[in-house]
Amino acid sequence: MKRLFLYTIKQILMHPGVIGWGILFILFWGVIGAYIGGPQLVNQLLSSPSLKDAPATVQQSVEHMVYLQYTSGWYANLVIMSLSAIATGVASVLYYQTGTLPYLIRYSKLKTSTYFISTYSGNLIASLVLEALLTAVTVYMFSNNSVGITATPSKIKIIIPTILLGSIFFVSFSTLLDLIIIKLHAYKFQNLFNYIPLILGFLAFAIFTYVTLKSSAVYYSNPYMAIEILLYYGYFGSFKFANATGVETTLNLSLPMLFLSIVAWTSILNIINYILLRKMYYVSLEEGRMI
Repeated sequence: MKRLFLYTIKQILMHPGVIGWGILFILFWGVIGAYIGGPQLVNQLLSSPSLKDAPATVQQSVEHMVYLQYTSGWYANLVIMSLSAIATGVASVLYYQTGTLPYLIRYSKLKTSTYFISTYSGNLIASLVLEALLTAVTVYMFSNNSVGITATPSKIKIIIPTILLGSIFFVSFSTLLDLIIIKLHAYKFQNLFNYIPLILGFLAFAIFTYVTLKSSAVYYSNPYMAIEILLYYGYFGSFKFANATGVETTLNLSLPMLFLSIVAWTSILNIINYILLRKMYYVSLEEGRMI
């Protein structure tokens, strides 16, 4: 169990997809948001007719609130894309593990529960390390630009459990995709299946940034959107939200319901994964590529 746990952490942290998509690509977008978009937003805000002649205290208050909203939106998008990218790496790692898992579970001391616990724990540690670094870098970049505003998270106690639950959800999702590939012998589509979490992550980024969603059902029923809005709430401190189109709205959402939504989706995925893994028979990867 310990060896599998350490192996999972090492493979995820050193996976090229995680390094490329989950770290470098995310930092690239973070630089754009902090050093290009941030100053432009503040300059446009201060030059607007409604604030141009306002007292300095009012200007500073509005500027701080709007910039923190802006930073919170970027943080939520960066983390959801990072978790999605990590899930892509996890899917690739799990693909090469699950080929022989049915054999090991039947003829060795490895149990299905042991595999899930070790793999999920390793993914949690790897995700926490990467997202902690991403959080620190985000705070540094958005607080050390020409804007001159310190943008720090308001509710760390919301961000940490959200990242934990999000990590478990994504490893559950990745495991399901791998099991589907092996169950259906769809090995030719392995790369496409592996990138499904990342593709959905970009889609969630676009919807969260450019579409005004006022229905609470969208956030409760979609785990991607639930994770994003919880990250936003954790950084900004409320559900008062303004997207890139300038439309501002205050969402009437329940924190317990959002967390429950993620837990429910994760539980459903894990039940399906457990059933599929128990019923799976051994097919070597080389044999699978020939099917």
